[in-house]
Amino acid sequence: MISFKAEFWRQFYLYKRYLFNYISEFFLLILMFMAIFWGGSLVGGGVLGKSLNALVVGYVLWSLIENTICQMGSTVMNNAKSGILEQQYLMPISSRRLFLNKSIANIVVAFVQAILILIAVMAISDHWISFPVVMIIPFILALLTTVGLGYLIVSLVLRFKRIGSTLVIFQYIYLGILLVNFENYSNLTKCLSCLLPICPMVSWMRLAVNNRPYNLAFYLSESIFNTVLWLIIGLLVFNLADKYVKKNGTLSFY
Repeated sequence: MISFKAEFWRQFYLYKRYLFNYISEFFLLILMFMAIFWGGSLVGGGVLGKSLNALVVGYVLWSLIENTICQMGSTVMNNAKSGILEQQYLMPISSRRLFLNKSIANIVVAFVQAILILIAVMAISDHWISFPVVMIIPFILALLTTVGLGYLIVSLVLRFKRIGSTLVIFQYIYLGILLVNFENYSNLTKCLSCLLPICPMVSWMRLAVNNRPYNLAFYLSESIFNTVLWLIIGLLVFNLADKYVKKNGTLSFY
């Protein structure tokens, strides 16, 4: 608990110290939504689908991923480059707990930012969404899935060190994936999409906000499966990468 508090306050003071940079990133996310929203209006919907609710939900969930996973990868890369990561590995806690603390702290901060982005994009589009209570379940499961994805990104940083370009490619490809309405496709496509991180939760949330009929048992089971799957994958890959860097002494950049 003490280590988590330390990580949380470290994140808080970083945001406080570099407030201008984080405000700039926030406005960049808003500008991206404006470009997608107005660009989609000009082409008559296009790949964005017919529902503005779907666009808002998909984009806000993507911003949550971008602010947790990609921020996590950038932070660990900078710590490895400066030697801070080696010092953190000397802490009297396991490396798994170390990065779990970082993930949770990032999620807390990203959650607040996602709420602000949600309010901003609804104000910009002049489209206020009524969220049903059931959306709490897929949202919590999506947050848990980001923990597994966080471990996966950290594993790539530990093994390959510089993955900045990979993070950029990942976040923008995944933006397109989250904006695809898989719930409108065939049952086979819906089942296959459930293998992609957070996709069943996003589909569930889109159906809920649009008040469309859906199979609750299917989306609940597939969302839980998706969360467990990516938590297991993230932890397994992290354990392999962690053992590799410890065995070969390649924790730092050089």
